[in-house]
Amino acid sequence: MPIQLTRTVKVFLIACVAAFVIQNVADQFLGQDLQSIFALVPSGFMIQHRFWQLITYAFLHGDVMHLFLNMLMLAFIGGEVEASWGTARFLRYYFFCSISAGFLYLILQTVVWRETGLHTPMVGASGAIYGLLMAYGLMFGERQLLFMMIFPMKAKYFVWILAGIELMTTLFSRQGGLASAAHLGGMLAGFGYLWGRATYAVAQRKRGEAASQRPRRRPNQAKHLKLVINNQKKVEFHPSDDDDNPPTFH
Repeated sequence: MPIQLTRTVKVFLIACVAAFVIQNVADQFLGQDLQSIFALVPSGFMIQHRFWQLITYAFLHGDVMHLFLNMLMLAFIGGEVEASWGTARFLRYYFFCSISAGFLYLILQTVVWRETGLHTPMVGASGAIYGLLMAYGLMFGERQLLFMMIFPMKAKYFVWILAGIELMTTLFSRQGGLASAAHLGGMLAGFGYLWGRATYAVAQRKRGEAASQRPRRRPNQAKHLKLVINNQKKVEFHPSDDDDNPPTFH
């Protein structure tokens, strides 16, 4: 399938690659630990109040293959989604899916792993990418995608197979289960976003159709008579000199 690189997708690609290079140079050669500052660490977010981590974690990646697969998928599907929606809606959806996946990860780490999970970071744009996959499957369900980069498959089937794989990994993998749950969180957030928007649009259309079918009101007869009376010639009143309390007209 052809790759359509829109402006926002290009910015995301450059930002993620640059962040990966800076992260590794700082960690390996400068003795810094940028991951503890910008990755999504439950203890850093909840105890040290590093709230920016819900945004910045999506620009960091664990290794070259992690970065390559996410950026490849973003390049394949992100441009078409942005071209269909526009930049503003694309950005809202992208970060909604990413932040929702991050919140799910925080909840699971604190509830499931507790003390151990408080210091386990999460990085990667996978939550947002899986949300884009959901949108792409719903919008372009008949398009062909390459499953495992080999087998051609319609997008609508591709999305649900990925969701099934992530669900199985969440349930039966001890190490990668929470990361897969975050991927599922991005997909579910994307589905909920699109479903809510579609439901609201349908409700607004039905409301508009109902309003257009209502009969128009006839002109108020009382107001019409009042208008006629007001248009009559003004009556002047000249009180006599010996009238101490002349009447007042309202």
